[in-house]
Amino acid sequence: MILARIDSMAYGGYGVARVEGFVHFVPESVPGDLVEIEPVIRKKHHGFSRLCRIVEPSPLRTDPFCPYFGECGGCQLQHIQYEEQKRIKKKIFIEQMKRIGGLTDISEPEILGSQTGRTRMRFHLHHGKIGLYRTRSHTLCPIEACGIASPQVNAVLQEIHKSLMRNRKKLNGTITILTSPAGALIAAALAESEAQDLYRSLGHAVQGCTILKQKKRIVLGEPYLAMPVQGLRIFVPPDAFWQVNPEINEILVGGICEFMQGSDRVMDFFCGCGNITLPLSQVCARVVGVESEFSSVDAAWHSALKAGITNVSFRLADVQKAEIGDADGLVLDPPRSGLQAALIRNIIKQRPMKIAYVSCNPSTLARDLRLLMDSGYRIDSIRLLDMFPHTYHIESLTFLTAD
Repeated sequence: MILARIDSMAYGGYGVARVEGFVHFVPESVPGDLVEIEPVIRKKHHGFSRLCRIVEPSPLRTDPFCPYFGECGGCQLQHIQYEEQKRIKKKIFIEQMKRIGGLTDISEPEILGSQTGRTRMRFHLHHGKIGLYRTRSHTLCPIEACGIASPQVNAVLQEIHKSLMRNRKKLNGTITILTSPAGALIAAALAESEAQDLYRSLGHAVQGCTILKQKKRIVLGEPYLAMPVQGLRIFVPPDAFWQVNPEINEILVGGICEFMQGSDRVMDFFCGCGNITLPLSQVCARVVGVESEFSSVDAAWHSALKAGITNVSFRLADVQKAEIGDADGLVLDPPRSGLQAALIRNIIKQRPMKIAYVSCNPSTLARDLRLLMDSGYRIDSIRLLDMFPHTYHIESLTFLTAD
């Protein structure tokens, strides 16, 4: 057993302790904790250790509000006071920018907090039980309600739980719940007959179910749910990517619209269902969304037609290889892996005047910003958005302009 003081936090939600030149990463710890730890994985200069006992708790520690915290892997920071969570995320973000991107002169970004519950969540089914994976494993932690989900998501989750208990079917797969003021939909990665039975058993709790099995999509009931964004109704299928926090999403989209306002032609890469594309149509002359998922593009067109928006179009394409053309504005919202080399080259070659970069991974963002800055772009501002409170995930919005 090793006695150690936690002095900082690392990306991933680990506390950091330094003992005789060796760095220990300790889950469920807080800066200021004096703890007893036991090494589990050792490398040359660092390793991962198990928290055995809190000898002296940090004043920054708080009681987790969820009874599953520590077992369920959905949250990593519930035991830390929320204002401190935001401070930790800002510090980690700046460190990543400096260490990976060499961005030593960026202004300290603000971070906007949120306590809004998630309106979209994916749950796992195993032998007829529903829940989330346990910490750092693919073992199910059965739950009846999720502390970071919206009341609507939890209401549907509880109906699913009741159905599973009532019917006693040993289902295995995943269920995604999508909610909005308009209602709720589910996406079920189950056998078709199993998904149909589950959907019917839920009655009025959900308005539709999209069945996902072996690359097939079968829609029962309503295919889309109307999501309010910047005064528009954007129609979203339950299996499509969608931002989980409506409060932060409004701030995100509103900020991009303000930055791009008055642009002649804006390309929105990784546009999904048009979350940013469609609001941009209200402040820009022409907007083109590019997305690789057919169901998302189909939904985006549906929203544009329903709203009578005529200055937008959507393309189904490999976004990492898409052409930017004569656009004077470019919106980027890539996956965690960031931008591939081909897309970076296209940006540098075709050189749109303004770039808005939405990122959920500070390390790949730092890498990409370094490349863009080396090619003549400058950072106007960076804003951190706590899209995922009580987790280690960091969402950011960076505005760049070509010199």
